[in-house]
Amino acid sequence: MGRGASPGHADGYVDLARLSADWRTHWGGCPPLGHLLKRAFPDRWVRFHSLPDSRRYARNDSEYRVLLERQHTVLADLGAPPRLVVATCAWDDRVEPADQSRELATLAPGTYWRSVRSGDPADADAHLYAGSMPNTPAALDPLLRSVADDETSGVILAPIGLDWLVHPYDGGFDVIARSPTERDALEATHPQWLSRHPEGL
Repeated sequence: MGRGASPGHADGYVDLARLSADWRTHWGGCPPLGHLLKRAFPDRWVRFHSLPDSRRYARNDSEYRVLLERQHTVLADLGAPPRLVVATCAWDDRVEPADQSRELATLAPGTYWRSVRSGDPADADAHLYAGSMPNTPAALDPLLRSVADDETSGVILAPIGLDWLVHPYDGGFDVIARSPTERDALEATHPQWLSRHPEGL
């Protein structure tokens, strides 16, 4: 990238070569998909549920406030910077991915980053797009609400450098922390948000 420039910029651009290099440094060969990351890094993974009693979907504005506040609180606990890298995903069977859909580009503008092949003709491939966004409720909440309503999936939030990851899904959000110690601290800070499932799901 040269001259010490940051891979993320105020206009939403990210340096994709630097992004890929940072991904390899921190996450090796694991693709940037939440369901694979939690299996690859179980000692750094924790799942928080969005709502009390592990309810999956918000039913009113008050419950949307709860699920959004939980995600912003954990981002603050992780020391999230003023801008975040945001990866989004489109699933289709085309070898060459299209541009981001209009709906996804409205929520989280990004440029094509990479594809993850399913290896199964019955399953769609994942085409990932990356950009940067302000770490503010005004910028992130439309995307997070879309994920919470199961209208969007495959989203990953991370700092520039990618040393931790947050993967929201409909029902909660996974964190892949910097270390097992940081994961344990997050669990201890928010025990009421954890699953009662023996595997933390």
